[in-house]
Amino acid sequence: MKNRMSCVNNSVMDDTKKKIKDLPHIWVRKMATLLSATDLDGDGITSHDDVMTIAQRIVKSANLQGVASDNVRQSFREFADGLKKADEDILTKTWWEHTLQLWSGVDKAEVVKEMQAFYTKLFQALDFNSDGLISISEYMHWWKALGLDPSLGRLQFAYMDTDHDEKISASEFVDAALDYEHNYTDCDTKNCFFGPLVDF
Repeated sequence: MKNRMSCVNNSVMDDTKKKIKDLPHIWVRKMATLLSATDLDGDGITSHDDVMTIAQRIVKSANLQGVASDNVRQSFREFADGLKKADEDILTKTWWEHTLQLWSGVDKAEVVKEMQAFYTKLFQALDFNSDGLISISEYMHWWKALGLDPSLGRLQFAYMDTDHDEKISASEFVDAALDYEHNYTDCDTKNCFFGPLVDF
């Protein structure tokens, strides 16, 4: 991520940094954390390869086979392909420019709807036994695939489990994801959907 954050023309960078400074700091931290968790090769973008590596890690960690394995791979492939189509010039943008673009859609209903559909599919992929709920053991394979501390994964699971039944429903999962990406007023958030928030 450091390469994409620093390898740009200084005048463009100065202007972009000024714009970034105007954004809610908590939201920028959330986006930086999301990128940090999903940018497995450290090049500053969440690429098709990064996404498919996460899928493979989940399949391997959970020892998935058959339909469950296919569901994970297909869901992640659709997301990875969607990333390419949505932003053909992603490889030419700095992390800062990409963040400004994300900010421009943070309050748009169509963007929220697209993210709701994505996180619903992610929930279905992580619900390995298709019982409509994610258990702590199912969830931890997602957390492990991102290379995050398991003890913190348990805290995030508890945060999402709003009815305290020790399972996460689709609505609990999607609500937490949307809150993470679209709530920029929660300066003391406990929502660490993609791990502990990075600071810079």
